[in-house]
Amino acid sequence: MLPRVPLTSLPPLDLVRLFPGIEAYARTATRLHPRPGVPSVSGSHVGGMLLWPQHEPWPTCPGPHLIRTEIPVPPQVAAMLMMPGPETLVALEQQVPGFAGVRTTEAGTVVLGTEVVSEPAGSPLVPLAQLHAADVPDLRCPAGTDVLQVLWCPNEHPGDSPTGPPVLLKWRTASSVVDPLDAPPAPLVVSDEDYLPRPCVLHPEQITEYPWWRELPDELGRRIRAFDDTRRFGEHGYYSASRAPGWKVGGCPNWEVSDPIPMDCPHCHQSMELLLTLDPTESGAGGAWLPVEESHLQPSHIDPEWKAAHEPTGVSVGRRLRIFVCLTCPDTPIRQNLQ
Repeated sequence: MLPRVPLTSLPPLDLVRLFPGIEAYARTATRLHPRPGVPSVSGSHVGGMLLWPQHEPWPTCPGPHLIRTEIPVPPQVAAMLMMPGPETLVALEQQVPGFAGVRTTEAGTVVLGTEVVSEPAGSPLVPLAQLHAADVPDLRCPAGTDVLQVLWCPNEHPGDSPTGPPVLLKWRTASSVVDPLDAPPAPLVVSDEDYLPRPCVLHPEQITEYPWWRELPDELGRRIRAFDDTRRFGEHGYYSASRAPGWKVGGCPNWEVSDPIPMDCPHCHQSMELLLTLDPTESGAGGAWLPVEESHLQPSHIDPEWKAAHEPTGVSVGRRLRIFVCLTCPDTPIRQNLQ
């Protein structure tokens, strides 16, 4: 079993006392608590190599891919682009594919754009995570499997939907891999460094979460919303106390950006369950959900210890990416939601 990092001994609010009846809607989740390290190929981890048979083809993305471009600008032109007029903007949009603005650094000024690139062969996917059911209490696997492997393409794609980069799930039985591959093939192109996870060891911890207020019965949901409306800046409310941040398996989805969106299986049309949440940051509002061992850290982007605890994986895709799954259909379909 992996080591565990406990949460603060007392939650910020006693939600069962504040909202009688809420306990009937409690769900468990397993916070993964990834922290930079050197994970074992055979174990549970974020980033790093997967337990992958040598004889099994590595999955690829056929593309095409959108690659970010930077066009250097001469100093005499740079001053004109700091506050471009409408005509200049129109000209840039016409001449620079995927024009995305102007950036100035110590090295000079560049015009930002994108370029569509088609590789001669599919670009290998990047390993994102490997999770063993024995390590993660809330990981439910299809019958006959005991490990989940998650991969994705570290690029944006023309016409991408607002669901985030396409994710591939591979379910397998760990004991069946007797001739593992030593290292993953490198992607042919990487357009977004935020899609390359740092290798991290995990410290799984099971917690209790409660649904978004709009997913609860009307009367209970209204009481919760009214309570949160009374909270002053910096005070904990249902919003911060009911769901943990960070990478986790299971639990309740947060719908702060949109109203709840039905996540129904495209095959059986039943509601899918939340499988995995990818969150760029590990600590919640007001310091809620901080592990005891890291409660002494103060927010500071120049403190490597704080960054390792607050943004351990280096992965950033929206506020959070959620993967929903149907375990009853034979092909285990998934849906993604990006908030």
